[in-house]
Amino acid sequence: MALNPLELLLLHNALTRPSPATNAAGAGQPTSAQPAAVTTKEPSMANQFEFLDKHFDPTDIPEVAAQTAYERFGNYPNARTSTVIFNISWAALTDAIKHAVLNYTNGGVYDTSAFATLSADGNQWNIVVTGLQYVNASRTIVRGRPEYEINEYNNGSVFVKAEALGAQLLGDVVHLDTGFGTWVQQVQLKNPATY
Repeated sequence: MALNPLELLLLHNALTRPSPATNAAGAGQPTSAQPAAVTTKEPSMANQFEFLDKHFDPTDIPEVAAQTAYERFGNYPNARTSTVIFNISWAALTDAIKHAVLNYTNGGVYDTSAFATLSADGNQWNIVVTGLQYVNASRTIVRGRPEYEINEYNNGSVFVKAEALGAQLLGDVVHLDTGFGTWVQQVQLKNPATY
């Protein structure tokens, strides 16, 4: 029996939501001692795209996205590349990924620009999101000093890997790779910091 998308989302929320007894401040104390604010806490699904958030900027200006991609090197000193998706709303990006998974499990319910497949062992989603605008920064070391190049791409595709939960539900996004796109320009930073 196939579940409809709403049933799948409700099931996913129920499976990923932590127990109030283990998640609430003062767990183990009588329920009357717990503050009322605990009942309005966001479900854990809000963290499902935490990794993807590091590769996203809500701007529509390539130079701002390029600065974000460049600044990520400060947080990840061993990284050689940094990709930032921009000029799309967060909801549209995450909905495309969710809908790709639902299309796979339910046989094409949503019209989306993303496509998903499940790994042979059933533990990982491989998702391709198309039609994106992104910048890709690369760092190379020349004579002991880092050099950066940032390029903007349009109509691009990225490859996202995410955990697959039981019943083929979407888990946490764990990796992002750029695929291909139409090169637009090399983006110059105005005041780059030194990393």
